[in-house]
Parts: sequence; structure tokens; C-alpha cells
Amino acid sequence: MDIRELFSEFYSPLCNYASKIVGDYTNGEDIVQSLFIQLWENKKILSIEQPEKYLLRSTKFKCIDYLRKKETFPEISEDTIADIESFESTDLTEQDIEPLVLYFAAKLPPQTREVFLLSRTSGLTYKEIAEEKNVSVKTVESHMGKALKTMRTLLKEHDFYAFLALLKITKDIF
Repeated sequence: MDIRELFSEFYSPLCNYASKIVGDYTNGEDIVQSLFIQLWENKKILSIEQPEKYLLRSTKFKCIDYLRKKETFPEISEDTIADIESFESTDLTEQDIEPLVLYFAAKLPPQTREVFLLSRTSGLTYKEIAEEKNVSVKTVESHMGKALKTMRTLLKEHDFYAFLALLKITKDIF
């Protein structure tokens, strides 16, 4: 996979992810753009076995750097950075969950993504979504089933087992 294909596939989801971490879409875009520029200049991405995991992790670190520079989190010490660098998928915090949901939701088909986000982030019931989208409740249920199945698959592929358990336990996580 070359840098153009990676950019095409991952740019938008990574922007959603970064913007949720830094709290601003424009700054999130800048962070992701600088990451891709850096990768293009170094041609490093071509030798990475799992580019999606690398891009997610790199985006998170770039967001942390951005927040440190903005002094949003001045309490981040070198020890904390070392802890973050040893991040394991089981170390998910509440702050990690919502950006990851948006990242993985961006990979869903448009209608399925919209139904999923209306349910999980807006807290609408299936009936309310059906009324808003002018579709049947069964259609909403179908989209949600498809979304949850895809999300489970994506989470397993990326070793987010702790997050997967939360997905099974409650829908309020989203």
C-alpha cells in the first residue's frame, strides 16, 4: 500500500479521531496532515507491517504533543509519556473510547454510520431514529446490527478486547 492509498483510506477517520482528542476539527486535521507529510518525507510507512495501528498510535502521540504545547495538560511528565508509549489495548481510558468509536464508525457505510451515531452519541431510540430518517424500526435495527457486527470485527482486528467487552455490556458507552 502506498502513501496515497493510506491517505485516501485513513485521512478522514484519523481526522475524526484527532479532533475528538484535541477538541477541535481544524487542529485535528492539521495534526493528521503533518503526520502524513512526515511519513511521506521519511518514506517510513512503506516498511511498516500494520500501517493502520501505526497511524492510530502516531496520531494519538501527535495529539498529546499538541496538547502539551498548548499547555492544556502541563502535568504530563516524562514518566507519563513513557506510560503512554507502552500503551496496550487493555489500557483504554474513558478519554480513549469516544475518539476510537468515531474512528471506527467512520469505516461504516454512510447510512449505517449515521444510524449508529444517532443511537450511540445522540442517545436516540430506534423509534426516534426511524422517525427522523423516515424509515421503519426494522431498518434501523438492521443498520444497528450491521454496525455492531462491523465494530466488533474491527475491534478484534485491532486487539481492543477491553473495548469489545464494553461494547457487549452496554450501549451507553457510546
